[in-house]
Amino acid sequence: MEQQQLITMFSIEKSFYLNKSIKSHPKRRFIADIIHKLNDDEKMSDDIFALTMYIFDRFSLKYSLSVNDHDWQLIALSCYNLAKKLRTNILINNENEQTSWIFLNENYSDEEIFNTEQLIVETLDWDLSIIVPHDYIPLIFQSFLLNETDQAKIRLHVQILLSIGICELNTLTILPSILCCACIKAAIKGLCIINIHQIDELLLKIIHCNKSDLINTQRIIEHLFQYCVQEIFPSPRRRCLVPIDTNNKTNPSPRVK
Repeated sequence: MEQQQLITMFSIEKSFYLNKSIKSHPKRRFIADIIHKLNDDEKMSDDIFALTMYIFDRFSLKYSLSVNDHDWQLIALSCYNLAKKLRTNILINNENEQTSWIFLNENYSDEEIFNTEQLIVETLDWDLSIIVPHDYIPLIFQSFLLNETDQAKIRLHVQILLSIGICELNTLTILPSILCCACIKAAIKGLCIINIHQIDELLLKIIHCNKSDLINTQRIIEHLFQYCVQEIFPSPRRRCLVPIDTNNKTNPSPRVK
């Protein structure tokens, strides 16, 4: 049953994958930060944020008409609304105070919100059967022989790394299964909980991917994580052990024989 589920997920994710470099929306990083904070404020699960950015990236790629920043914000918020509708049973715009407040503050009417959501689903041909990396987490962790404490630690780190990766990377350029496994590898490597080489073999067996693709994606995630850490906790300026006085230096006079 689980194997058949994985096969179906692999098939779906490959239908949206672009094996080439693509140009993201110029303000994608800014939009991702807003949606991620909104997702946290409303206490939504991390897969809602991921699904929002997958919908947003697909729409950005297909929609060619010029749109101003105000309307792009509405598009991003509408992608978020659609993601919540697809993965929760929450009544949109009534129970989610943060989203409702933004719509009200930005003077978006109910008609504009409805029309934007309709524009998104029509642009995507009503195909919103999107797989996100978080969908693989429970299936993969079933194969790990870990106690609950260690598993909880790894899961927490994986969620953080996935959020960083989805904020920074266009979701259409990396298969969700590989991104998930790369984050799992990076989390386990950082926590030093279990043998990373054993995990390599297990992950490759589960998702049947190219080993070099997995390693390269893991390096990208680790680099992004290090960059974020430096942004939050910048390294202090290093001081010389002995202060060097560069003032009032005089050249010694040559000796006269």
